[in-house]
Amino acid sequence: MSESKYKGGLWARLFGAFNESEEAPAQQEPPVAEPAPVAHPVASVAVAIAELAPIAHPVALSASVAVAEPATVAEAAPPVEEAPTLVETPQPCQACGAPRKDLLAYCHDCGWLFPAAGAAAPLAASSALTSRENPMTAITNGRLQNRYELGDLVGERQGVARYRGVDHSSGLGVVIVAAPLAAPALPVAEAAPVAGADDIVPGFDEDLPAALALGGPDAWPSIAWERNLLERADHPSLPKVLDQFTENDKEYLVLEYPLGISLWDAWDDPEHGAATRYRWLQFVAGCLEALHNAGAIFEGIRPDVIVVGESGPRITDISDVLPIPLPAGAPIKATLYTAPELIVSPTAADTRSDLYSFGAMLYSLEYLHHPLEAKDFERPYTPLQITERFPDVHPLFLRLINKTFCRDLHTRFPTDELTKTDQSGFQELIKTLGVCGKAFDEVRLDIAAWTTTGMVRTGNEDALTVLHGVDTRLDELTEYAMVLLCDGMGGYDAGEVAAALTINEMRKYLLDQPIFAALTGKEGPTDAVDPKKYQEVLRDALKHANREVYTAARTPGKGKRGMGCTAECVYIDSRNVIAGHVGDSRVYHLHRGRLVQLTRDQTLVNRLVELGQLTAEEAEDHPRKNELQQAIGGQPDVVPGLYAGKLMRGDWVLVCSDGLTNHISNKELETMLTREAANSAEEAARRLLNLVNLRGATDNATIVVVRAS
Repeated sequence: MSESKYKGGLWARLFGAFNESEEAPAQQEPPVAEPAPVAHPVASVAVAIAELAPIAHPVALSASVAVAEPATVAEAAPPVEEAPTLVETPQPCQACGAPRKDLLAYCHDCGWLFPAAGAAAPLAASSALTSRENPMTAITNGRLQNRYELGDLVGERQGVARYRGVDHSSGLGVVIVAAPLAAPALPVAEAAPVAGADDIVPGFDEDLPAALALGGPDAWPSIAWERNLLERADHPSLPKVLDQFTENDKEYLVLEYPLGISLWDAWDDPEHGAATRYRWLQFVAGCLEALHNAGAIFEGIRPDVIVVGESGPRITDISDVLPIPLPAGAPIKATLYTAPELIVSPTAADTRSDLYSFGAMLYSLEYLHHPLEAKDFERPYTPLQITERFPDVHPLFLRLINKTFCRDLHTRFPTDELTKTDQSGFQELIKTLGVCGKAFDEVRLDIAAWTTTGMVRTGNEDALTVLHGVDTRLDELTEYAMVLLCDGMGGYDAGEVAAALTINEMRKYLLDQPIFAALTGKEGPTDAVDPKKYQEVLRDALKHANREVYTAARTPGKGKRGMGCTAECVYIDSRNVIAGHVGDSRVYHLHRGRLVQLTRDQTLVNRLVELGQLTAEEAEDHPRKNELQQAIGGQPDVVPGLYAGKLMRGDWVLVCSDGLTNHISNKELETMLTREAANSAEEAARRLLNLVNLRGATDNATIVVVRAS
């Protein structure tokens, strides 16, 4: 089969270059009695998928397919030699105004389908009109109903045109659908015969045959059909019908134009978490399901036809809604969001075709962050696999894409167990989107803990415990950790004993609390974490440990009088970091590239800095720098500091003793975690302790690093 010369159509613009030097093949005269058949009939979708042509070798259709205005049954087709006359005075595209090229069925620039012979005449009068010159002005002589002003033409499908407009009674934008009154019935195109095993489905570069519309006042496409569809679907995402009337031998339907932020912009707003974004997608999927129940599908749902307002996502343009089952010869725009079966085997299309389009939209939003382009496909209808660029992509997202945005409709949702109850697959899609929305906001925890005696001390008086748990129920996975760190006070007797006793008492107290039952292997609460409640529990754990150490230090015969330590008690889950603190050990949170010290040093020198009596530089070398105002075991009671923050993907949490911060500044910590791109918590922890030892390590140093991935 020869390669097509048409390198300039919508598909050719995406997958090839127009070759000006090649000559057009001689156009064949279309048959008189029936529409011209496609040169290579399309097989069923199962055969079509197996036979898809690679991008580098597009398949050419016969010249008869490119004729956009075939002769009617009563008239003979114009002779071939008359074609140059049509080229000299080409019919303009009603969508973008570009001249029609070589009698192609689709616009060379934007892919708009030219009306077939016998279809209603387009409402736009001339390609020379600017966006300010209303093409309907000459027809309506002013505002429709003395109320509606027509604006730009935004789309046309076989005589049914759509315009942006203004309702001057409310001052709001509207969509005005216009069609000739009592349009004549048109012949129905014959279904394409089944292809043989050797036939190849069209590639991205090929032009598709013009289709014929169905006749009848309520048939698609018509205003009556569209209004009935919107009333049957009755979904809040769809535009509402505002008015319907006839004027100047034309019928008009006025629809609201929903207000809101483009889905592109709303999706990339960092204030919206995954739970919110995927709730929007659930709403859109519910809208598509409502259309299915009303007998229609959406050929190409795309981010640019959706806005997000106060009431959620709204669809602004429903011109791509098609009846299902698809009428023979229905015109298909064939964008990169269109399911392959709608193009290669329309009779095989069903509601699962919307799954492909929906998956393409999600692929654009979450993975590409730009509209689909030809380079995003491995071959026609097969997107580049996400794992080639992101091998560690979230498995739930990979499954979602591979169960929607795939060329074989039998591979899409629903899975085997749900085919009997939900053949459209949209119930399973909506459920999966809910699981993804929750899971994508929950980060995974990469944890490493290290300690060093240092270069001066003989023994290590620091102590730590990390409790880390992961639970999964069905598709829901939760992860959490408890970090306990104590620094025995070297100037006191038995600092290591105080640190170990504090760790044991805090752990025992916390694991007895219902909210931490999961850390003991028991079933914990399923409610969302309340930071204030968790802070209260951490505070009580620190106060309990303080009483136990204070009592033990003053018990006769123990010989440990005066022992004490600092203490950090930190709870981390997939969304939160909550800390309780006594002393001068520290908890840091690197959030969106900025390091924040969550805890406040409870020392005399730090208090003088807070009061303005010392500068931070003077405090670094002050002789009473390590003198604590509070410590575990020093007094009968303590007042712990309490802190909370939100954890996001890419954040870091560091819990450390002052043996580390005495040698590494906050600025250096931030730089090491951001600019030096530590690949894991383990790598970061080792680098930090090695740097401490290189700088002399005058005290024990202990660190726990948590990376949110």
